[in-house]
Amino acid sequence: MKWGVFSLSQMPDQSLRAEAFEADFRQFELAEELGYDTIWIAEHLFSTYGVVTSTQVLAAAIAMRTRRIAIGTAVVVIPFNHPLRTASDFALVDILSRGRLKFGVGRAYQPHEFLGLGVPMEKSRAMYAEGLDILLKAWTQEKVSHRGEFWTIPEPVELLPKPFQVPHPPIYQATVSPESFDQAARDGVHLQLAAPFTYRTYRERWKDALQESLRGYEARCAELGRDGKAMERMMLFPFYVAETDEEARRHYQPHVEWFYAKVAANQQSAGPMPAVIPGYELTMSEGRKTREMGYLAFDRLLEHNAAIVGSPERCVDVLQEMKERFGLTEIVLWSNLGGIDPRASERSMRLAMEKVIPKV
Repeated sequence: MKWGVFSLSQMPDQSLRAEAFEADFRQFELAEELGYDTIWIAEHLFSTYGVVTSTQVLAAAIAMRTRRIAIGTAVVVIPFNHPLRTASDFALVDILSRGRLKFGVGRAYQPHEFLGLGVPMEKSRAMYAEGLDILLKAWTQEKVSHRGEFWTIPEPVELLPKPFQVPHPPIYQATVSPESFDQAARDGVHLQLAAPFTYRTYRERWKDALQESLRGYEARCAELGRDGKAMERMMLFPFYVAETDEEARRHYQPHVEWFYAKVAANQQSAGPMPAVIPGYELTMSEGRKTREMGYLAFDRLLEHNAAIVGSPERCVDVLQEMKERFGLTEIVLWSNLGGIDPRASERSMRLAMEKVIPKV
């Protein structure tokens, strides 16, 4: 069982951005010191929801500030860059970290990011599939050429440097919808699960729905001659532990509420885009219902374990259930969301390692 920490580098107060990034690095160094296995980071554009615009830049910096801990991306957005640029950059990160990269990928879900870049959101699934195919060939073949719908490599080119890990770093796919689980099974990649997004789609039945998706993933893997249960299953939880339930709720509640308000606002259509984007029908329509029906209220998030907040005893019980129910191989704890005081986040990290993780 592996344990990770996550940062979205959320900075409600942009006047403190330099200090906020330094606080992130202190948290990453503390995670390594305490014995966590992975640091997970994400990329986003045009919003304080997350101000890391390039996970390769931040991952390279983390590689220089740490020595042992793995560095994971959750996620690199394949449609937003040329696949050869993505392959080159992350091969370099893998070398700089001496093989510590865990390469998580996805297709993005916030309309304003696609609008800002001029990328057709309704084409994101096809762009993801084509881009990942190019990237893997660039990592594993001597030379690669390609003529596709979105990218053309007219003459064979050799991607250098190749990754440190052979044949390439482990690949994880962000999975929420049934289509994404099927894609992950076909590609033979590991799973990135996230309680906030599965809950926003399925509300009070999110745990049952996730179990159904995992069974579908395993069945599809079996059809393709693979063992779906042998693949890694990493899962992210908004998480805060304190000595008492009341203390944990008091410190964490306003930051969870800020985060979910941002999620709801950023996943709405932008500018001339339609209210529901083709390819995102399930998550966008159900996400709107979740917000309108009051399921993003803090008490309801805790009721349905979409956020895990409380005493060590409560956190142990909930995490143990999640581990067993979903067959998780890595649990990722997210304590520093929504501009929370870094000292509070670090207290939660320490207490989790002292009183929660050993019992789970």
